[in-house]
Amino acid sequence: MSDDIAVTGIGLVTPGGTGAEATWETVCAGRATARVDPVLTEAGAPVRLACRVAPPGERADEEGVRGRLWRFDPATRFLLTAAREALASAGLEPGRWDPGRVAVVVGTAAGGVATLETQHRKLLASGPRALSPMTLPAFLPNMAAGQLALELGATGPALQTSTACASGATAIITAALLLRAGVCDVAVAGGTDAMVTPLCASAFAKLGALSRREDGPGGASRPFDRDRDGFVLGEGCGVLVLERTAHAAARTARPLAF
Repeated sequence: MSDDIAVTGIGLVTPGGTGAEATWETVCAGRATARVDPVLTEAGAPVRLACRVAPPGERADEEGVRGRLWRFDPATRFLLTAAREALASAGLEPGRWDPGRVAVVVGTAAGGVATLETQHRKLLASGPRALSPMTLPAFLPNMAAGQLALELGATGPALQTSTACASGATAIITAALLLRAGVCDVAVAGGTDAMVTPLCASAFAKLGALSRREDGPGGASRPFDRDRDGFVLGEGCGVLVLERTAHAAARTARPLAF
């Protein structure tokens, strides 16, 4: 069996825009996405700058899952949207494949930490009865991959990887290994996190990892500057569709990369 693997689809949900094209336009235009975040400001977090996908309550990733939003952590919502774009980019339609030959591998550093924080605040303020019954399904780290597999009807391996900032890369490597082992023909793989929360911002700041500059959001993140003082916390998701080259060729797909 050939070890060659083709990248046939890509999907993004980032502070720069929903979709790969919108994100690329933001990057090429040099537009900064850091903003003074109202949630962090209200919580009294030690840093106020963050890069959000969209202001709370105005998220651009809601299309297609609006009726079920309450079930999902933001990280899972990002994933569902990015995966839809990636599959459309690849020209693949769920239901028109062998579901047992489709794998889903998702990397996440923090899982549904936003849900966990929200529900913990409810617990402290109003007691156990205030908790959502979907608290556990929303914040467990493997639930993003599981939910995507359910959405796609994929019955191949559905795996979650967690290796801090390398979680998404580890997911893609794992997907490639599954393809090369002949376990699947198609793998939907990537990473997602939604960590712009008071707890995460405060924890990263305590490590000394976040920039304290607030005089100009566009200049806060400067990794190659001698006066750099940290990064700006962000969120988002990236998904790739990977296929064995023989499978991609059989359906005349045009690879984006190998």
